[in-house]
Amino acid sequence: MQHLVGKWNDESCLEFWKGVEKCFQPSTNKYRFNVCTDGNKQNITALQTVFAKNSLNYGKVKKIRIGAVVIAQIVKKVLGNMSLDEIGIRHIDGYCARIRERISRYCRRSKTFSKKRMPFHLHLCIFQTYNNFIEIYKDKKTPCMIEGITSKKWNWSDILMRFYHSH
Repeated sequence: MQHLVGKWNDESCLEFWKGVEKCFQPSTNKYRFNVCTDGNKQNITALQTVFAKNSLNYGKVKKIRIGAVVIAQIVKKVLGNMSLDEIGIRHIDGYCARIRERISRYCRRSKTFSKKRMPFHLHLCIFQTYNNFIEIYKDKKTPCMIEGITSKKWNWSDILMRFYHSH
């Protein structure tokens, strides 16, 4: 999973999607890259810049709120041929909720809120490693096991020794 720490503007959005694009095999008209977001206006320009024409399916979900309560969602196909049933952001919403629940530096009103980008970034890398390789989810598997990246649940010793031996 790609992440970017900082204010979401045209430049950071473009940087983020360039990073995402590098993580995957190049998309084509036949093998399209599927993206669903919250509909932030910077996404459409960045996605069209980063991905080749006709190689992207893009859908967005806009939440309608009254205060903090979501009362409705508007699902819209923006680019490509993704069906409305495929458009959703619940996985990323769940991931963001886990971050807010477990890492106090991501809550603005906490004493440990980071004011610099690097501590945010490094802590997010640690959390992402834990989330993908160590924490068990459905069917007693980690996300990396579900995706076929690894066949076993890792522990911190596995991760740190692998990093140590690779340098």
